[in-house]
Amino acid sequence: MPIGTTFRSIDITLAVLLAGLLFIWSVPHTIALRHLLIVLLGLALLSTTDRTALKQVSVDNWLALGALGILTVWLVIQAVVISPEPAWALGELKSQWLLACIALLLGLGIGVTALKSKGFSATWVIAVLTGVIMLQTLIALGQSIWHWHLHGNLLRQIVPITGGKLEMSFILNILLAILTVELFFRALRKKGLIPAVPLPLLVCGASIALFSAYLAGARNGIIGLAFLAVTSIILFLFSHRKSMHPIRLAVIIIFLVTALFGFLAASYKADSRWQTFAETVAIAWDIDHHHSWLDRKDYPKLQDGETVDISTYERVAWIHAGSRQIAENPLGIGYGRSAFAHALRPIYGLSGGGHSHSGFIDFTLGGGIPALLLWLFFVGSLFVASWRSYSRSNNPYGLLLFFLISGYTGRMLLDSVQRDHMLQIFMFLVGFLMTQIRISPVWQSRQNRHQ
Repeated sequence: MPIGTTFRSIDITLAVLLAGLLFIWSVPHTIALRHLLIVLLGLALLSTTDRTALKQVSVDNWLALGALGILTVWLVIQAVVISPEPAWALGELKSQWLLACIALLLGLGIGVTALKSKGFSATWVIAVLTGVIMLQTLIALGQSIWHWHLHGNLLRQIVPITGGKLEMSFILNILLAILTVELFFRALRKKGLIPAVPLPLLVCGASIALFSAYLAGARNGIIGLAFLAVTSIILFLFSHRKSMHPIRLAVIIIFLVTALFGFLAASYKADSRWQTFAETVAIAWDIDHHHSWLDRKDYPKLQDGETVDISTYERVAWIHAGSRQIAENPLGIGYGRSAFAHALRPIYGLSGGGHSHSGFIDFTLGGGIPALLLWLFFVGSLFVASWRSYSRSNNPYGLLLFFLISGYTGRMLLDSVQRDHMLQIFMFLVGFLMTQIRISPVWQSRQNRHQ
């Protein structure tokens, strides 16, 4: 942003509301406040969003938005016509899917406003997002250190500020994706997402985020970080394959690979669950002979007499059971967070709700195979568009969306992230980044004003 840019009162209002919503989204037991901030932010955007630019962005992204629209229509029709529990499915659509779509619209509104505003830019949006997640990370780290002060050990796999390690790992992966893109573009000596932030501060922030990820101890989050690191290394080396001296290239490769494997080794040693993973998976897949995945009692034993890793056992067994139900209900039973429990209840007499710990299983079991295909088309079209934006024009927002889509899709395999505030945050960021990845006259004019 040019020096001397003045902010309008609406710019300040948007920044404050956005920061508040981004912070509260990940804090448990704040649903009413989230909804209030969503309404207030929506009302603020109504007075500032440029309709022409919004139409242009919609045209640019017609494939993804069209797939999302068809998916929404399918979920409503399926809830009314196919679902054995239409009232439950419609209620879930209202409380889950509708809010996710509203979040996407808010992201589009924020992005379009950033394209046209002289004060409220995309750089500021990323800066606010980074600052908010960094603040949450520092709070989580402070809670862990305080626990060490009181009890002599750091908090691991317990994160009070977000209510769980999954939720903390989710926002940490977003933060690390942003910092990775920024560091990547600085290594290429190109303008990134938040160019005003000093390099030492970026490195410090990334180090704190990595340590917080280690404390959170979410294994699937660690896998996502490994993917992010490997992809970045490959892209960096590919970009410098011709210009870099072979010795310097080799030194960089050795350093990055050593750092990556050092972090993974520390995570592996700190989490004993990795060491019994393969044996636990083999036992968990046999859901017909072992039924602890149903009643959560008397878990099977490993060959050494120890109990299986309960988390791994349940996830694998639930994925197997969910896959069976998808085969028996290819059109789904109705969209909902607890579609897994609703599908198993008539067979096993389960009470209460629950999910399978796999976003793909939950979503497909609820919405059916048509919903899965439409969702994959939605994220797949954005995946291709984001890569084109990065590869053809070195657009950092394209690379960020590429990381966001690939990370979220990969996380859906082993975690139920396709729900609640995690789905809303993802859809919001997708909506915002949609406005920044296309090389249209609107996007180009915005870029030219900020160069």
